[in-house]
Amino acid sequence: MDTLNHPASQAKVRCFGSKAGLTAEATVLLKDGAEPLAALNLEVAPRDGDRINWKSKIVLQLGEDDLPLLCCVCLGYLPQAEFKRPTKGISIQRQPGKLFISASQGADKCFALPLPIPQSFQLGALALKQLKQQACFEDEQLILAALRGAAALYQP
Repeated sequence: MDTLNHPASQAKVRCFGSKAGLTAEATVLLKDGAEPLAALNLEVAPRDGDRINWKSKIVLQLGEDDLPLLCCVCLGYLPQAEFKRPTKGISIQRQPGKLFISASQGADKCFALPLPIPQSFQLGALALKQLKQQACFEDEQLILAALRGAAALYQP
């Protein structure tokens, strides 16, 4: 078994709010015939009493189209971003003192929570780490400059 790529050994960020919980986890995107691509899974689940109900979670995998936008929000280059799939989506928004994440699936499944500054930092650092692996650039300044340029082009 390849323990280096086992889900339990991947880098994670966790945050628990009063109504929901978040796990962001380093992962890889597998496409037929292509090399595995660094990605990030966002999992948002509702709180059920004093526990998080992970069986009801909403999961989105952020790949090459989504990771730069997430990094731009975490770094303050963009005020918000939405990641949509046909039946679900996650939005992330900068607010005073926190990032605010909401996830929805269908008409009746919606969970949200704030990410305080420490977890916002950890999420940004993990997203940048995955983006650096994805882009195959060693120069962090080049990545930051490219993110600033991409943010200037963004039209929600």
